Amino acid sequence: MVKRRTMDKLWKAIKAKGSAHYKGAEVEPLDLIKAGGMLQDKAVSDIIKYAYRNRRSTGKPVNPEDIEKIKHYASMLELFT
Repeated sequence: MVKRRTMDKLWKAIKAKGSAHYKGAEVEPLDLIKAGGMLQDKAVSDIIKYAYRNRRSTGKPVNPEDIEKIKHYASMLELFT
């Protein structure tokens, strides 16, 4: 089991990688989602969303930014599941 202090540091690191436009609010949406017990569902749905946008059948090249977002949400799953 990961210690509470370590989890807090990892959570802050995960949030730091998030988009700046979410950080100006009084309550950061990701904190609200986590507090509501919906973090795992959000992470899984966003992984699916970014993977779907980069599927081979679109004929478009893979978007490296989307791949980084998949990794970002996968790190949330790894930490909190």
